[in-house]
Amino acid sequence: AWQGPPRDLPVRACARAIALPGARAFPNDPAISALYARGLAGDRAAVSDCIAALEKLLASQPDEPVARVYLGSAYTLRSRDLPIGPAKLRALRKGVALMDEAAAAAPENASVQLTRAVTNEALPAFLGRRKIAREQLDQLVAQIEKDGAKLTPAEQQLLYLNAGEAAEKARDIARARQLWRRGVALKAEILAQPPQEAPEAGAPSAGTGRCPRTSAGARRAVRDP
Repeated sequence: AWQGPPRDLPVRACARAIALPGARAFPNDPAISALYARGLAGDRAAVSDCIAALEKLLASQPDEPVARVYLGSAYTLRSRDLPIGPAKLRALRKGVALMDEAAAAAPENASVQLTRAVTNEALPAFLGRRKIAREQLDQLVAQIEKDGAKLTPAEQQLLYLNAGEAAEKARDIARARQLWRRGVALKAEILAQPPQEAPEAGAPSAGTGRCPRTSAGARRAVRDP
């Protein structure tokens, strides 16, 4: 007989609800960020434009690992959009290879490692990338718990959400709940912080997006799992 929804469902739903939308933004280039976000949402033309913009950037900065890992991720989006056939497989293989190259070239860049891990975690299971993704996500969790400055708060939320989902897919529900709760706790810490003054004109931005407020339903889900 059905025993009702899994007990991890409220925490999982809450973790998804509060994930910060800027976490996957391409740093320092709002135009590419917008294209990538639209591509993630299913805009096929934006995926093509994003790939073109990143390839142009890499033509002038071939050793830029952030651009390379995002280009790889964008190619997996192109593969998503193509019909079944050789072109779909070629796009996927190219995307995976680009992400692996970027991660190998920048092993200490947590943002590069996160983008690769999150993209791998989202790929179909038959491709065999989920074990790699979970290992990378667990390594990143260990790293940021020693040095939180390696990732922005938005990226940390993305990390905890995806690390929790990877643990759930591996049937480690206790670990998944633990990770989701850390993400929820991080959100509470962010909301409790006083607002920062706006940076002076020309100063680099320290954030990647604004935190949406947690809904009343999400707060109840955390309080009463």
